[in-house]
Amino acid sequence: MKKFLAFFMPIFGAIYLSAYIRSAMLDVVYTDYIRIINTYLKDPFSPEPYFGKDVLTRLPITYFERMINVAFFKYSTMFDMALGVIFLALMGIIIGLFMAKKNLSLRYFILVMMLVFSLSQWEMITNGTGWVHFFTFFLFVLHFYILDSYMHRETKLKFYLNIILPVFTILFAAGSYSLAYGVTLIITYALYAILKKKKNVFTLVIPVILSLTAFMYSYANSYTEHAGATTESLTSVFGRNPVYFVLFGLNTFASDIISIGIVERYEIGILITSIIGAVVIFFYLYALYLNFKYKIYESTAFPILMLVSGLFSHVMVILTRWIFLNPMYAMSSRYALQFGAGLIGVILTFGYVKTYINNKEKQSLSPWAKAAVSLFVLLVFSGNIATAGNEIRMAKYRLESFEVKMEVAKNFENESDETLKKVLQYHNPDKTRAALSIIKSKKLNVFAK
Repeated sequence: MKKFLAFFMPIFGAIYLSAYIRSAMLDVVYTDYIRIINTYLKDPFSPEPYFGKDVLTRLPITYFERMINVAFFKYSTMFDMALGVIFLALMGIIIGLFMAKKNLSLRYFILVMMLVFSLSQWEMITNGTGWVHFFTFFLFVLHFYILDSYMHRETKLKFYLNIILPVFTILFAAGSYSLAYGVTLIITYALYAILKKKKNVFTLVIPVILSLTAFMYSYANSYTEHAGATTESLTSVFGRNPVYFVLFGLNTFASDIISIGIVERYEIGILITSIIGAVVIFFYLYALYLNFKYKIYESTAFPILMLVSGLFSHVMVILTRWIFLNPMYAMSSRYALQFGAGLIGVILTFGYVKTYINNKEKQSLSPWAKAAVSLFVLLVFSGNIATAGNEIRMAKYRLESFEVKMEVAKNFENESDETLKKVLQYHNPDKTRAALSIIKSKKLNVFAK
């Protein structure tokens, strides 16, 4: 039954997200697409932009996808979104197979699938450029699943896959996600080698380190566009206002429960979001503690791999996105995917404990611990339902905004700079005009017949 659910629920989730996209979106370029068009679409089949300075060239997998999109779909944002949903579904299938294999209870099965297909990720889901993020996390989850299997039954095939997958992922797809992923792998390989006294496992670390080094070199020699609210250094801002970083960090964890849309709609203050964030951190740490107390990693490392990679993602967002000087920015939907991986690891840990540990004599959680975990699970469930309800409510308003985007994009030559900036959400109207001129000349996207 659960193996059936492992496939059925992700397929249902994909249909659910596809329906949401159709209700909220139109096929029109905006925001990051402007930059991509100017960088790549003058000659979409030329490899030359790959060797440019734009940080987006460090995701070569997007180069091949873009060629397919231009050649067969007239550079459709809907095609990009469809790809994102497909890879999210594949990720869901892998997690589902893990839960079926471990025979986790149905409530955890349902909750995890709700998190995988959560509308808290709506920015990534509805912005077609986000497809590569879903592809990346599919690769992460696939590798964690294979790595978990390798730790319990080593084979040559799994050994080579543990070399090939991270190298491909880091160099071709992951971008800035590579750091959290790479550090998670290095720690895991090192601990596995020490605990199992297997020296050959260190050979798995070398390709990861080399790939990360190559990525960091590439990243250091590129440029990016993250226009924050300040150009001050982290140390300078921290010295002046260390509390801000605490609040920002707490809010990254609060977004695991409630979306920024819920916060804005009900005018939830920073005190409440901080408390929610502190609660989430507590259960992250508690799940980590359970993994070590009961040595869950000896029977499965998959939950702790998800959990730890999620924790590192929180750290990366705190260290790189504090520049916006707004604690609420930490709850942005665009980070929900990477944060969600960690929360899934927490929930999988609790599900595993309930299925296995509580069934063993003298290894059961205390009644207080069981009650706390149950309340947390209920909190996650309730937050996800509330977020889904709010995003479904917002769908018609997003569709209306995209109708305006469509009109402005088609009529860009006659629109003011302010209108282009506001509606198409790109800071440079001249570059917006240049991008739209390119796709108009090539009859792509909104200008396609």
